[in-house]
Amino acid sequence: MIVKELYPRISEVQIDPETSSLQDASHWYPSIPGIRFNYVINAARTGAENSDSDTNELDRYFLKVIRSTSDLIITTGKTARAEQLSASKLAPMVIITTQPNHLQIPATEHNSDQPVYVASRTAPARIFKNSNASWIETSTDDIAALIREVIARTNSSNTLIETGLRTFFELASAGLVNEVCLTVTNAVSKESAIKASEDFLSAIDLGTEKIQLLNTGTTWLFRFKASR
Repeated sequence: MIVKELYPRISEVQIDPETSSLQDASHWYPSIPGIRFNYVINAARTGAENSDSDTNELDRYFLKVIRSTSDLIITTGKTARAEQLSASKLAPMVIITTQPNHLQIPATEHNSDQPVYVASRTAPARIFKNSNASWIETSTDDIAALIREVIARTNSSNTLIETGLRTFFELASAGLVNEVCLTVTNAVSKESAIKASEDFLSAIDLGTEKIQLLNTGTTWLFRFKASR
């Protein structure tokens, strides 16, 4: 399929989500300093906690591209359980949770090449089956302070956040979001995709500046820079 860049330049790349190298599209998602939030919404309805029903093979390809340009992925136990999350092959992952004993998910149960860290105030009662998974003790349950702590502990300089909307709202309110990567699926026109993205950002109450727009078919991929 042809993926077109519509803003700020006009360009296009042939992408096969099954076979294309991540390098084919990495110039569209360069590594950035700070925190990048990634989310998917369906133009036909509001975003869900589990975005699996809204994603498609192209969005999943670009998620890998984004992960490949990040040095740390942070998610929550709620999101990890809802999506039965696996460890990434592209970057270390931190799962923030208040329930470290309720993480029987692929990321902690199956061995992985990249590290998986479970961040919580209390230690897990059992050893994770993934030999590359370990516990990080944290000193707070406040999500914004906790993420600052995790980033400092892991020396991350370009962090990717993959969580639900409540966590995103708290991080945005704390001024911790530098960039938003928002995929809008099932939008039949550019206008409907833009409206869906604007409604989403308005609900979060986050000031942003559009810095990129990609498109193929009814899938639209936005990048927004957060404004303070």
